[in-house]
Amino acid sequence: AVSVELAKLANNGCNDDLGLVSADRVALVRGNPDGVVAAPALASSLTGGFMVTPLVVNEPMNGANSLPASVRDYLAATPKNIGADKLNLGIVAIGGTAAVSEATMDAAIEAAASSGALTVTIAGGDNPTALADGSNPDEGDTNGDGVANSEDPVRPGMFVSLYFSDDVPDAGAAGDAANNALLAKVRDVLEINGTTAQVTAVSTSGAGGSCQPRRVKVTLGQSLRPGDTVSVAASPHKFGTAADQRTLAAATATVQAAPADRTRPTVRVIGIAGAASPLSTFTVRMSDNKGLGATTALAQTELRFVKGPGAPDGTITGVTHTAGEGSATVTISRPLEVGDRLIVNPGAIEDNAAPTANVSAGTSGVAIKAQASPRINSILMSELKHSVHNAWEIPSAGNPFGAGVATGGTAAVRINAKGDGDAAGAAGNDWDILLDTASGYDAAKPLDIDVRVDTRGKRVTVRWVNGKGTVGDLLAALRANSGFDARFNAGVLPCAAPLSTPLVHAAASRNVLATSADAGRTQFAIEVRFGAYISAVTDAELLVDLLAAAATPARSALTNDASGIQAAVAGGTVAADGTISAAAAGGGLAIARTPTTLTAPATTVRYEGTTALMKNLPMARDLVRTAAGTAGGTAVTGPPAIAAFDPVAAVATGYAADANTGDDNTGAQDKVDENLNASSQVRIAVSSSVKARNP
Repeated sequence: AVSVELAKLANNGCNDDLGLVSADRVALVRGNPDGVVAAPALASSLTGGFMVTPLVVNEPMNGANSLPASVRDYLAATPKNIGADKLNLGIVAIGGTAAVSEATMDAAIEAAASSGALTVTIAGGDNPTALADGSNPDEGDTNGDGVANSEDPVRPGMFVSLYFSDDVPDAGAAGDAANNALLAKVRDVLEINGTTAQVTAVSTSGAGGSCQPRRVKVTLGQSLRPGDTVSVAASPHKFGTAADQRTLAAATATVQAAPADRTRPTVRVIGIAGAASPLSTFTVRMSDNKGLGATTALAQTELRFVKGPGAPDGTITGVTHTAGEGSATVTISRPLEVGDRLIVNPGAIEDNAAPTANVSAGTSGVAIKAQASPRINSILMSELKHSVHNAWEIPSAGNPFGAGVATGGTAAVRINAKGDGDAAGAAGNDWDILLDTASGYDAAKPLDIDVRVDTRGKRVTVRWVNGKGTVGDLLAALRANSGFDARFNAGVLPCAAPLSTPLVHAAASRNVLATSADAGRTQFAIEVRFGAYISAVTDAELLVDLLAAAATPARSALTNDASGIQAAVAGGTVAADGTISAAAAGGGLAIARTPTTLTAPATTVRYEGTTALMKNLPMARDLVRTAAGTAGGTAVTGPPAIAAFDPVAAVATGYAADANTGDDNTGAQDKVDENLNASSQVRIAVSSSVKARNP
């Protein structure tokens, strides 16, 4: 009872006199002389300079459980948290089992348990074997949401993952003592259909944003089948880290077969008759939600040609197609005539569905007359998909928030943009986290940290008004601001850094920027849809018009040309294939046409973008100014031209524009009146039919 009262005093009021007293560790001693002998260790070496309070248990000679009621009550009263820090109480016995029995230690651990048993979720597994190319992708994302986590169902195979509710020891490499210990525990608790599972290997990794292992990847020596039950039996085994030895609660999961893919591949036939440069080819476009089969190419035996009314005879002379690709060319023995039909037999194309591939239905396409004056009908953009969010680190020196400076540490606080706010993805690259000290700052006054969020200026200002504080105080002030909390998460770096770390207040500093990673990423796609088939497009000019409207907050304030958009992306360049790349940090946009080569007539041109450091993405209702077409190599008058198609002289095949705009429009090649192809204004619209990435 006396030792308990001394422990209470040491942790509640005597800290200033005694120095640093450990709040997360106690020592069990049999009494004197054990406590006297252990005093040097308890005073310094055991926890790196923190004194450890001894609790006397008076162990009897027979080794029975004799944890005194006063000690039991004291251990049971230990809190779950100290501030925002979770407390994992470490209990040390002095003198070994001869002085403090296993039963007494077990009773102490049970009494001190501030939280329940560790829980575990059984989820999809990952084959840890590296592929031939040296990569090792995580296959645990069995539900296809883009991230491997505890929500992924267990699939048939030989792998599962155990996601723990708290940290577990790092298993290290196979064969290590730690790996062997974890392997033995998993073998004891993992069951399949109520019998012991055959576990051959385990490995660990972080999960749920934790820097410490919380995921155990398990390799089985048996194959899981749909309907099997995988379970973790409740066990006295301790799976927590050394400072958090907690038992494990039971869990179960059912193996689920992957949803069946019953979607047929789609096939479309395109033929253009009477083009300025006569065409003798049909284009066959193929697609599938899971990808096309890579073993069977479109064969000529699967096709049939039927001539149009009044057209001369013709035959199929060849098919050009690589298995798995989405486009094929079918060559006819003469130029196409209006009404010519190409028939694709049922089953000509198959997909990658397993175990049985889906095959295409029969279809056909009729050659149509070359259309005049292609125009941009619509510009559709996908919803933005924020794949990576920006992060900021508060510097460790030269500013009011120099956490860890006294111990030579690094930045202690990290801020991450949330994925559902207006700082998500690439937009977060445009936000500044500003640290400031009030001119009348007084360290002796009560703590006052002022946090303000300027949504128009995209700035968070954190002002140290008065008082001293800790990393925990700073995080609490940030989280207490609703504007900040709606957009950002704040935490400590490294993960093990205690929230009680003092903020070392350096010389008064004003307007110090937190270090931005400029790492936000946003995926999106833009589809430009024309009113007629085109054979070629000049991407650089088209992208300039598409993106100039989105290059500045003023929206459309820049000149609508290549120099304007390149200036907006900080010295970027527009390549021949339409890729825009940045030459300097702080700007830039990676976007390119898919497919990169327009090999056949099309009505839609698609661009997929993953922002590098672009801070002002295209937005719905941005106005795009377009002037489509070139004529005989001379640009159409008006705004800088988009080459919606190339003149005949520049295109060997495909649907091309008329190059004879200067005559009376009666010649055989006269297909287009360029006056009808003049400039237009189209607004970007967001459509659910356009996806950020192709399947």
